[in-house]
Amino acid sequence: MKTDKKPNFLIIGAMKAATTSLYAYLKEHPEIYLPSLKEPMFFNNIETDNKKIILKGRTKKKITSFKKYFDLFQNVNNEIAIGEASPGYLYNSNCAKLIHEHLGGNTKIIVIIRQPVNRAYSNFLHARRSGKEDINEFTIAINEEANRIENNWSPLYHYINQGYYYTQLKKYYKIFPRNNIKVVLFSELTKNKNNCLKEICEFLNVNENFNFSKEKKTNVSGIPKGLLGWFVMKLRYYSLLPNIVYSEIFPESFISFLSKIIYKKPEKLNKKLINKLTNKYYKNDILKLEQLISIDLSHWLK
Repeated sequence: MKTDKKPNFLIIGAMKAATTSLYAYLKEHPEIYLPSLKEPMFFNNIETDNKKIILKGRTKKKITSFKKYFDLFQNVNNEIAIGEASPGYLYNSNCAKLIHEHLGGNTKIIVIIRQPVNRAYSNFLHARRSGKEDINEFTIAINEEANRIENNWSPLYHYINQGYYYTQLKKYYKIFPRNNIKVVLFSELTKNKNNCLKEICEFLNVNENFNFSKEKKTNVSGIPKGLLGWFVMKLRYYSLLPNIVYSEIFPESFISFLSKIIYKKPEKLNKKLINKLTNKYYKNDILKLEQLISIDLSHWLK
């Protein structure tokens, strides 16, 4: 389907690596267009028929056709960068090919990567927060992962598997020009926000001197507490919460206050356990990833 109003950049992941925060920041920029619907998750919701990929879209969000997908961008005016953020695009093995085929090889790709064990733990806490994970111990949950994958459980539960960034990113590097892929470290976005956003703006060819708002904390993981926490957990479980960025509607102070009422802080992972799991699952992938993206990731292995 031909249309002038279609994305020329995508934020593809990773899940639980501040993609929602980046979406919220970039949405402020007058030269960047992002739809009000966060995470359309269009290209990673597919069916296969005799090995042929059939694009169906995400029924729950009623984006079940190319027309409905491109309608997300019908309000584009004179923005330079047109995009959307769907963290499922990195992990899904077919997305790189589908995006290249339907949006074109000049599409710019932004990906945020996070120390994979920390990402996996945040993913686990996210599932716990929404009442979708019955196992309350992270190490037990990851020991169940292989069986869950074999039994076609949702990617939500692929805590370890979603951290193999080299395996996932090489598909994009294979078919998109290297200079059209921007890899962002989670630690840079969270600790050095202004410089990180400036680099992203340069990558998107928009005004890099735009003044973004102060720190945005979105989708912060926590353990539900009290009656209100239980109620919000049930809303998340049944996907009844609106898919919006609440910092665009409510003051950060109110969101922070409400979060303290609804959630208690989760227990932090032990540093020794992080190192043990990193070496067990990710060392080889990280070493290959460094070569692929030309970024030093030695701090992930320490």
